[in-house]
Amino acid sequence: MSEIKIVKSDVEPAFNDLRIKIQALDTKNPNCSLSQSKLSLTTKIEEIEKIYYEKEYKLVLTSVEQDAWKSIESLFKTDQNLSRIIK
Repeated sequence: MSEIKIVKSDVEPAFNDLRIKIQALDTKNPNCSLSQSKLSLTTKIEEIEKIYYEKEYKLVLTSVEQDAWKSIESLFKTDQNLSRIIK
């Protein structure tokens, strides 16, 4: 079976950088308006834009980052516990 080896000191800076970048995201609606068009593409883009701002993209990213970090911390704790048991 393959071993998954994660070094906390290697991943922690990446998560800290991710947190900073998430906070720096500008997700304010710029209220872009597309020119009059009969194309369904224009309508679809506007729908996607609306969903993007309604879903509060930044909050979703933050939640994903926090969940991933909790999983990594759980992995570290489990690894430490197994290490103590084996010794």
